[in-house]
Amino acid sequence: MTRRPPHRVAVVGAGAAGAFFTLELARLRPDITIDLYDQDSRGPGAGIVMSTDFMEQVRRTFPTAFAVPDTAAGRWDRTLTLCGDEHIWSGAYGTVGLQRRVFHAHVRRLAESTPGVRALRQTVTELPDGPHAPDVVVLADGANSRLRRSRHKEFGTRVTAGRSRYLWASTPIALEPSFVLKDLHPGLLTVHSYPHAADESTFIIEADPTVLATHDLDHRPLPEIEKALAEIFTDTLRGTPLHAQTAGWQPFRTIVNERWHHGRSVLIGDAAHTVHFSTGSGTSLAIDDALCLAGALAEAATVPEAFDTYARTRQPVIEAAQAEAAESAEWFETLCRANRTDGHRTVFALRSRRTLNTFERLRERDPQFVADTVSRLAGGPTTAEPHDVPLALGTLTLTDRIAQTNGPRLRPHELALRTTHGIIHCPVADNTADPDALRAAGARAVGLLLPQDPNPDEPAAEPEDTDAADAAARGFDFLAVPAQPGTGRISRTRRAGRLTATQQTLPVVLLAAEHLSTDEINTLIAAGRADMVAQK
Repeated sequence: MTRRPPHRVAVVGAGAAGAFFTLELARLRPDITIDLYDQDSRGPGAGIVMSTDFMEQVRRTFPTAFAVPDTAAGRWDRTLTLCGDEHIWSGAYGTVGLQRRVFHAHVRRLAESTPGVRALRQTVTELPDGPHAPDVVVLADGANSRLRRSRHKEFGTRVTAGRSRYLWASTPIALEPSFVLKDLHPGLLTVHSYPHAADESTFIIEADPTVLATHDLDHRPLPEIEKALAEIFTDTLRGTPLHAQTAGWQPFRTIVNERWHHGRSVLIGDAAHTVHFSTGSGTSLAIDDALCLAGALAEAATVPEAFDTYARTRQPVIEAAQAEAAESAEWFETLCRANRTDGHRTVFALRSRRTLNTFERLRERDPQFVADTVSRLAGGPTTAEPHDVPLALGTLTLTDRIAQTNGPRLRPHELALRTTHGIIHCPVADNTADPDALRAAGARAVGLLLPQDPNPDEPAAEPEDTDAADAAARGFDFLAVPAQPGTGRISRTRRAGRLTATQQTLPVVLLAAEHLSTDEINTLIAAGRADMVAQK
């Protein structure tokens, strides 16, 4: 590798990542020659999404970056969720859908028309070599990057497939931006839909393999699957057809590279990392990668120094984004296996699957939606916060859904509950205890302490409602569920959320592993991740 600033750079792929890298490097270092390799290809997906805030930030440097025809874009500030018979609107705060092929053709033209850029329409199967070999080769050729795959050991590539299957499709109609939760026993078909043109929308269907197999939607020819899905969603699609943009059902594959550069090659965008489509952040992250790498190459004294700066800056950002995307993917995978939904609370859970969206933030930005959610929890109109909504627990009525633990956080021997009769201490016991004996000794309510899930990443082997019904039959009044190890809201409350969603026999108390703010507790209760929270 060269130990001097680069003079010649090759970019493989002219999608968003490759095009914006080319634009930025040519702007910062017009003395560098850039070879931009690309080929006309269809590629998966009909539309892409970005926030208006992000687009405005990019426009400050590249005013025409998003200057596509109005007919190739859709804009919205709220999203519709079709949940059973309910139509629930909630805010989306400035989101834009762009027709993928139009946008990519536009930014490629911008890059190719920049002085110092040579456009080459060809497939690159080996790193350019020879006397005029580039000092840097930027691999911006997407998740299926051939050059990265041929050097997967050098980059330390890991690919993890999700549980659910998805089909990315388009339909020739401008639909409302929406989520559709279609009950198709034994689970749900979940749709992510948004307009990306005046007469076309993206329509992504996600499902558990068991649901697909049950309804013979998995191994049929693709045209038959398209037709069957169009019939299932005929009301939403208003009779329009579906056109698959992927080869069939497939799991979402999360790509992680331990090392983002090797020799003179460097990864950006989907070639470096993927994030689940439910976060809508893949294109924005790719553009940020591109701008960061171009800036590092423009400023550093040597190519290795630039690569190190780039990786040091972007890898922590992507690790955080992938962790959040994993939480979002898990939430949808669990939803696809659900046997019931709960209107506004399900939609609130959808919105709050991302850590940023807490109860207070959503109430500030979308007060009517949050008020309706809390009213759903309370069984009628209320001004109370979720933790103040009364809860029946055995013969007691709680006036506050925040309890205090006595004993170890995750294995307390009793909880202090605020009730209409004042503070009452209730024992928490394991499966060997006799609730009747504890009640005879003076306990007003008895909780069953569940062990931590030994396989938290696996679906429950037995129905959770069976465990709750058995505990109720034995005389327990609530389930005490320890928080799971994890970094996000979904992973930490995995088992408590599953129990709260799948059974209504006993209240579920989440035993917090650390002190939680009232805002976080309100978020968990409103989202149905727990009925109440106990902490030190």
